[in-house]
Amino acid sequence: MTDASTPGADAADGADPVQTLLLGFANQIDQLAGLVAGIGGPATGSSPIPELLGELGTLVKEFGDLLARLIAAFIAVLEAIAEMLRSDGPAQSPVTTHFQPIAVNIAPEHP
Repeated sequence: MTDASTPGADAADGADPVQTLLLGFANQIDQLAGLVAGIGGPATGSSPIPELLGELGTLVKEFGDLLARLIAAFIAVLEAIAEMLRSDGPAQSPVTTHFQPIAVNIAPEHP
């Protein structure tokens, strides 16, 4: 990690402002990288970020597994519906009733 006390990091007499800006930017990136890696500055101690990233990765993996199972179940239901629609259904047997047909003659009335 770069330290603020290194030569060239000081914005004192006659230093190039672009160089100072770039060195400050590089210092911030270095500190952020140290924080993520768990070797931050004196105030940070050890960082919980790697543990959180690991748990987030596990959560995403479990969510992916759950989503895959839901999609597989949905596909199975759709395949069952498609198979049911493709089949002819149960054999159509003639409907038997206990009634007999009655012949009715209708004649028009003449007034």
